[in-house]
Amino acid sequence: MRFLEETGRLVLKIIFYPKYNFQFTYEKFDPKRKDPYILISNHPSLHDPLFVSLNLMTYPYPVTGNLLYTNPIYNFLLTKIIQSIAKRKGQSDVQTIRAILDTIHKKHRGIMLFPEGNSSYFGEQSDIPLYTTAKLIKKIEHEVVVAKINGGYLAAPRWGVRRNKGDFHIHYEPLLMPDEIKQLSTEAIESKLKEAIAFNDYEWNRKEKIIYHSKQKALGLETYMYVCPKCDDVQTLEPKGNDIYCKHCGKIGHINSYELLEGLPFDNMIDWDKFQKTKLTSIVKNELHTSGRLIEIDFEHKKRIVIGDMEITISNRLLSLKNKKYQHEFHVDQIEGLVLTQKNFLSFDYGDQTFLIRINDPMLFMDSINYLKGE
Repeated sequence: MRFLEETGRLVLKIIFYPKYNFQFTYEKFDPKRKDPYILISNHPSLHDPLFVSLNLMTYPYPVTGNLLYTNPIYNFLLTKIIQSIAKRKGQSDVQTIRAILDTIHKKHRGIMLFPEGNSSYFGEQSDIPLYTTAKLIKKIEHEVVVAKINGGYLAAPRWGVRRNKGDFHIHYEPLLMPDEIKQLSTEAIESKLKEAIAFNDYEWNRKEKIIYHSKQKALGLETYMYVCPKCDDVQTLEPKGNDIYCKHCGKIGHINSYELLEGLPFDNMIDWDKFQKTKLTSIVKNELHTSGRLIEIDFEHKKRIVIGDMEITISNRLLSLKNKKYQHEFHVDQIEGLVLTQKNFLSFDYGDQTFLIRINDPMLFMDSINYLKGE
């Protein structure tokens, strides 16, 4: 296993070192340590679990959403190359907690947690409760180390393309010692966790002024931004290179060297997202259209069963997917555990089944469903 770990680490370095400008810094933390600890991190980009452990001699086992194990490539990496702990997103899992305790107390390995559960959509931390994570830390009573990532979102925005050699800074330092954990309440631990993983890459780079290079900075933006700030129309954005266009307004904005927006009422994606969410009241009154591929998940056999490419609509509180052969309807009030995974996959539970939709307008449809559900 040690040989596989070192081989895997070498392969990852060969792949990713030419693509990012990594900067690893440490404060009262030895990256060569072998004793178990709990490593927590903020989650600005999709590949953070790989990057956070890249320079650690004995990596903590990552706690990973079990949807990844239905992908043959990820399943091989997470079971054959490295060790990991499966966790179903959005649901309490007694087996997961037992596996975590077994890893710490019997295997004497650390664990790696990303309390947000999902990487950042727009460049800051997710606003989710961390009480469950704090409760787990209280139960284990092992040292907690924080890996704070800055620049990760700007280097590889979730909706877009990776920037050329983008700066990716990771700083490691102790957050909580066992004696401190014993004395603190679960609520106090939760408060410390929220403070530790809070980040805003735009505010960080206002001070750092790091230049991120790419000729396609706006590519993919229309999958997450769905309202034009100039005319308020929906699904009209057309990015070209580093510029942002609207079908009705023409050029409306530009992404500059520091990843800030120019020409719009706001200079960052965080505020743009807040703006577009204010329009959902009127958006959901109309029928929404997009397209995508419907997939059924078989967790027992770790398989993804492709049902087919579909035309997708939301109308009268129904999510409908149709093609010449199939028609599926999901009442939005019965959709549970809706999550946007990777760049453009919506996953959700419906009854005792789990579905995955590779969808062309993931943020619009996720926001609309959540709004109709009152979430």
